[in-house]
Amino acid sequence: MQLSQIQYFMAVAEQLSFTRGAQELNVVQSAVSGGIKQLERELGAQLFVRQGRSVRLAPAGEALLPRARTILAEVDGARDAVDAVGGMVRGTVSLGTLSYLGALDMGKVLLEIHRRYPEVVVKLRLTVEGTRTSLAAVQEGTLNLALLSVSNPQVAGIALHEIHAEPMVLVIPAGHRLAGRQQVDLSEIAGEQYVDFPEGWGNRTTIDSAFSAQGLHRSVRTEVVSLDFALELVRQELGVAFLPQSTVERSGTQGIWAVPVPLKWRIQLARATNRQPTAAEDVVMRAILAEARNAI
Repeated sequence: MQLSQIQYFMAVAEQLSFTRGAQELNVVQSAVSGGIKQLERELGAQLFVRQGRSVRLAPAGEALLPRARTILAEVDGARDAVDAVGGMVRGTVSLGTLSYLGALDMGKVLLEIHRRYPEVVVKLRLTVEGTRTSLAAVQEGTLNLALLSVSNPQVAGIALHEIHAEPMVLVIPAGHRLAGRQQVDLSEIAGEQYVDFPEGWGNRTTIDSAFSAQGLHRSVRTEVVSLDFALELVRQELGVAFLPQSTVERSGTQGIWAVPVPLKWRIQLARATNRQPTAAEDVVMRAILAEARNAI
């Protein structure tokens, strides 16, 4: 069993595609396919189920996956130890991120990392399924780190570092019955039609938890994955929405009314606690946390 075979296996397992796996590793697809076939012969088991262009893990592949992650983590640790002797930091970090990061300037973060640690590669992965999916990816190791939003500061197996927090507001159309109010109780608005993010997204979970804590239920009429689009739909009187205060400040209040509510939008940096971060991961974490402090 060769290290390259394990790397090929992990790339295909994460991408569920031989083509994308090869692109991830910057090698030709034939090398990946050949390496995995050789690995399957050596192990005497089929690792992937190939159906046309679709690929999924076979039972043997599912069993190998956590061991393969451990092997590659140990290799990274060995490389870090050797690099540390010469004062070098290198490696690749997969960083999950959100479309909205509050005051955090990710461009500055990446520029600072590149300036100080040119051998560190950061691969941004914009979430398309929300915080719940990002948390799972960090726990299983498909993401090294992730920027996400959780309302509960205690998550099993995850260390969370808060990098941003801001008030949320209830945004309603200018002609709404509550326009002009400076505060509302959740019981007054439980029956409204809401524009919100899908289940599993951090902001949706925060709001749902607040209603549930009071024994209330609300109806989400329209699901979106953009704060600005949610605001525009409120302007079009499709419903009401809870949004970060900065979204309203950035867009302006024409056609809407924003009511303060006792809820916070929080963004955290997450890492798994079941393994030591690599030197490259530590560099990325420190850069994000430093920029977050500067943005306060």
